Amino acid sequence: MTIKNQGSSRHHIQIIELLRGIAALGVVCYHFANSTLPTIKPNPLGSFFEWAKLGIPMFFLISGYVIPLSMHQSGYKIGDAGRFFLKRMIRMIPPAWIAIFLMMGIYFAGYALNGRPIEGMTWPGTSLKSVLANLFFSYKLFDIEKYIEAYWTLEVEFQFYILITFLFPLVVALAKKPVYLSLLLLGISCTYFLYDDRFMFFRDNSFFILGILLFLHKTEQISKNYFLYASFAATVACYMQQGVYGAAGSVMAILSMNYVRLNNPITTFLGMISFSLYITHKVSGVVAEFLLRNLTGFHLSDPIKVLMFFVYIAISIAFAWIFYKLIEAPSMNWSKKIRLKKTIHPVSN
Repeated sequence: MTIKNQGSSRHHIQIIELLRGIAALGVVCYHFANSTLPTIKPNPLGSFFEWAKLGIPMFFLISGYVIPLSMHQSGYKIGDAGRFFLKRMIRMIPPAWIAIFLMMGIYFAGYALNGRPIEGMTWPGTSLKSVLANLFFSYKLFDIEKYIEAYWTLEVEFQFYILITFLFPLVVALAKKPVYLSLLLLGISCTYFLYDDRFMFFRDNSFFILGILLFLHKTEQISKNYFLYASFAATVACYMQQGVYGAAGSVMAILSMNYVRLNNPITTFLGMISFSLYITHKVSGVVAEFLLRNLTGFHLSDPIKVLMFFVYIAISIAFAWIFYKLIEAPSMNWSKKIRLKKTIHPVSN
């Protein structure tokens, strides 16, 4: 059974966009105040944005919910695996790759202008192994540094897409058999003990399990009591795997997606550009800092650091909006053209 009506589905997706927007903005604030922009750190706001660590569990949980829901509404069968994976890659790869190429261009432009890279950039080199590992989100698997640090989450998402392609039919088939479903989810959770710093999904699987449970609950494939008990167990697993921030972020996402009813133009806008903001803030941030720091100097007072922090945030949001319009939105449209079966109520994914 699917979401009860189109109005409630649309409203629920608005909450997801709200969470995505807040999480993406929080991650950008944390990076800008603590690590990415060397001339404004240490920043007086750095400790305040520790809460942004809650954003990553939210991203993973939302994917664990939205991707199965989209597959369910599209009538996904195992024979659709190729088209489903192609759909996800068209949605994700063009924006992510272009952001990487922009970062590579900035690196070489810095060398051309100054004889050295722009301060604050990481550089894994241009060996074939480095380039391929970055383009196919397999940094940890091949022990390669990233052009854009935040892309480690895309590696986890990429691995989830591969697994859910084959696990989804089994999850749905076992939904009415609580014992077997529990054993399946427990087996997925226990892959955490196989984690060896390479297959990243094993480390963060509990967040995706919570999202899958929410999907099964919202589509009425499991009982409310089972959802509560299983969600509690998965939240404990989140705590064991990722500590207080992991568990807290998961609980906040679950409660918000079930009970919060909030929507306004600002949160809608942030949700819309959240992916673009997440993948491009390093690009826009380091360039903005490079261009503006000659105006502010290398040794800044705390008030100026705070001021410049907000200037860089505004620049990154503006750049993300342009990137969304030119790159991400067309990728979304291309992805939507690949259909599995007739979609009941489209979901933003």
